[in-house]
Amino acid sequence: MKIRTRLAAIIIKDKKMLLVKGHKKFKEYWTPGGRPEQEESDKETLSRELKEEINVELVDSKFFKEYICDSPYIPDVKSISKVYITKIKGDPKPGAEITEYVWMSRKDFENKKYFLVDVTQKEIIPDLIKEGIF
Repeated sequence: MKIRTRLAAIIIKDKKMLLVKGHKKFKEYWTPGGRPEQEESDKETLSRELKEEINVELVDSKFFKEYICDSPYIPDVKSISKVYITKIKGDPKPGAEITEYVWMSRKDFENKKYFLVDVTQKEIIPDLIKEGIF
């Protein structure tokens, strides 16, 4: 079984969490971020991905938790999500790979307003709530 690592940026502003959606074939929203290239550090990966995806600058990031799950898009692949609480500079604007974004409130989450990737819906956000972050 193949294993892929993905870095996820948790960006919270005014008690709302930023979620992004890719091209039309994707129905789900997910956290901004992506996979490291070659010898990139986690910080370098987050910085590059945030610039490419939503045209913002990484200011700070703090490791939160790591999650292991089945890849939502590729059969027989496990995904390791390294989640960081992230501060950014700039206003998000969809860039490469991203068609739209939303600022989801906790009430939106509780009412299941947005269709989210499983690991975000079932593990990451509940942990953020439990820790008092969201």
